[in-house]
Amino acid sequence: MNRRTFLGTLSAAALAKEKAWEGIFVIMQTPFLDNLELDETSLRQECDFLVRCGAHGVVWPAGAGESVSLSPRERMQHSETVVKEVKGRTTVLIGVHGANKFEAMDYARHAEKIGADGLQALGPTSGVADAELLTDYFTAIAGVSKLPMCIQVTNGGMTTDLLLKLTDKIPTLKILKLENGDVPRDVTRVVKERKRPVIASTGGGAMNFYTEMERGSGGTMAGAGLADIQAAIWDLFKAGKKKESRELFLKFLPAAVLERRTTYVLQKEILRRRGIFKTVKMRSTSRFNMDAGDLQELDLIMESLKPHFRV
Repeated sequence: MNRRTFLGTLSAAALAKEKAWEGIFVIMQTPFLDNLELDETSLRQECDFLVRCGAHGVVWPAGAGESVSLSPRERMQHSETVVKEVKGRTTVLIGVHGANKFEAMDYARHAEKIGADGLQALGPTSGVADAELLTDYFTAIAGVSKLPMCIQVTNGGMTTDLLLKLTDKIPTLKILKLENGDVPRDVTRVVKERKRPVIASTGGGAMNFYTEMERGSGGTMAGAGLADIQAAIWDLFKAGKKKESRELFLKFLPAAVLERRTTYVLQKEILRRRGIFKTVKMRSTSRFNMDAGDLQELDLIMESLKPHFRV
């Protein structure tokens, strides 16, 4: 091997280790067995599936992943499962939210210890919406870990004004996941008013994903079932193929609309159909809330999107 080839190999290896902070950061679902025990095998399969889909990052556990139904032991044990299964192939954010700052600080310390790439900090599960208390909560989390942080909006007190102020107080704050109010306009605000390059990411099931990209968003955090479609929409847009990106988004949009009615069980049904999950069980409810019409609609959506699947 000559010197140029050798240096090129080193450069490629260095690039492979770089982590993405923009793009599709998938909010992972938490799989359960029929007895509602956490299904570790399916969780591992979901990690591998998302990497092969081209997800730029994964997030576990978060609200859509039924984190409030998990015990502290489950959260810590399977946060490590996710990190180990991803094996550095994409960026891993570990959810560190808790009922209070002390619980959240414990999760943050653990996330750094197990080798996570970053922290996903939702608002307190207690529902605290006071700006002063929220500021104390998030700065306390950042104070125990050097890892980059994403703050996800989860209540009305987490205004865009507050988020912009937190970017000044928390040097490790890297991503804002916007969820309140008019999200596309919030993206515009963050892009215009940020004093440093904090990333404006979004949620909402990716219903406004294309519009948000046009406004300068740094990606979205949506469900796992169609991660390859979302990644393709982003990749096409970033490659300058906006027409193709918008056309694929319009094919994807009915799935986002259906999720708005059926909630997260839709993601589990898609993952079941794609051979990743064994069940669609949710700890939060014993009822499967998709009826025959919903399932027929999903048949048509998946038929339309199947030619674009990467996995």
